[in-house]
Amino acid sequence: MNILTLCSYPIAHPRHGGQLRVRHIVEQYRAASHHVEVVGVLGSESYEPERGFLPYPGVRELSKYIRNPFLMEDYAIGRCLVEDDQAYRNLSASIKTKPDIVHVEQPWLFGFAHKYVKANAPSAKIIYGSQNIESELKYQILSSYFDSATAARHASVVKHIELEAIKLADAIVCVSQNDAHWICANTTKSAVLAPNGVKPWHATPAGLEDAQTITHGYRYALYCASAHPPNVTGFFDLFSGGFGSLKPEEKLVIAGGAGPSIAGDLRVHQSAKLAEKIIVAGMVSQPCLEGLLTTAHCMVLPLTQGGGTNLKTAEALWSGKHVVATSIAMRGFEKFMGSSGVQVADCPAAFKRALRLAMNSAPHRLSAEEILARRSVLWENCLSPLNALINDLTPIH
Repeated sequence: MNILTLCSYPIAHPRHGGQLRVRHIVEQYRAASHHVEVVGVLGSESYEPERGFLPYPGVRELSKYIRNPFLMEDYAIGRCLVEDDQAYRNLSASIKTKPDIVHVEQPWLFGFAHKYVKANAPSAKIIYGSQNIESELKYQILSSYFDSATAARHASVVKHIELEAIKLADAIVCVSQNDAHWICANTTKSAVLAPNGVKPWHATPAGLEDAQTITHGYRYALYCASAHPPNVTGFFDLFSGGFGSLKPEEKLVIAGGAGPSIAGDLRVHQSAKLAEKIIVAGMVSQPCLEGLLTTAHCMVLPLTQGGGTNLKTAEALWSGKHVVATSIAMRGFEKFMGSSGVQVADCPAAFKRALRLAMNSAPHRLSAEEILARRSVLWENCLSPLNALINDLTPIH
């Protein structure tokens, strides 16, 4: 089976959750002996070039489709690839194999996929991979920068293309039951649930040494997060207003792109004792991240926005460490709420108390039975429904 995967970010060296999800979807398809081609356009100038991907179009080009492309580049790119004949031809030319299945991750390139299939592969089936209720998430993000009317106006155009995707797709894949309910309320099609997951890791001596260089031997809680705006918003929603959760010999380590954004925000200095307690690791290598995950005492997941499911929640659960999370962070992993070592709190005071309790507790250890139960968060199990979906879309005659 020839499967074309379309997305707006490279996946060879994944850094954020969307990249990781597509990378593992592609691996899942290939493990089932399908031929998979990955094509797309770089949705940011920060992405490195990758074979099969058109370069980032640039703000000037994207401004033709929306007056201010700030935080709306993904939407503008989607319009560009449908409305600009040269851009459409360029991306079409990147596709080398006629597809039987087109998997479009997120709604941004769905318009291109639909146009391409009609013209070049009319018998191909289109799978829409939903990672969030994008219009709701877009509204939450934009509300932090613009007035509510502007945020609502922009979110409405995202909702339009999102609804087009779920109505025109032959099949839909989503990451949480919450998202599935929203999808099914807006289309007659059913949604296949394939949540986000994690890949097992084994820390190397070099990775442990790199982690030690960052943490300097402190007992620490770990927050792993990309620079995606909701990750920064959630951090300040939960940790502003004074921070006394950690002892003098304890730290809060922030790994990933969120770290520099948090450290450079004035709010980090406006919350008493918060600035002195954080260690910003920034972007780290995979071995170093595995070292940090292995030696952390507690994992924190201070998410207050967004739908879908959080890859870092799967990572935290698989680590076996103490976990302090919001109910939003646990979306898709509700069965682990209240399980050993997992505390859920949504208000700042309760979240800080839960962190203090976790840091004052002995290191957490999972039983053999608990480890077995948590295998459900591994990618191979999360994405297993995709195999049956492909078979249903392409029955053998």
